[in-house]
Amino acid sequence: MMESYKEFVDYCWSFYNPKDGIYPLEGITKDMILESSWLYLQMCTYPAFPNYQWGDGDSLDREHVRDIAIDRFKLFYS
Repeated sequence: MMESYKEFVDYCWSFYNPKDGIYPLEGITKDMILESSWLYLQMCTYPAFPNYQWGDGDSLDREHVRDIAIDRFKLFYS
């Protein structure tokens, strides 16, 4: 369980940053993760997005943020 929004953003960054991420995304920035995370959290609150439910910062939340970032910023894996 994530204790803070910053902790979740850092968690996502540790997976997708282009320098030493586990699954590096070419061109991603921490600001992109921040924006994608914020959008994801908003989507979790709207009935129009039934597939999005906050899971306390688990791997599924991280993957949703990744998918939003890839789509929004036209990113790809390094």
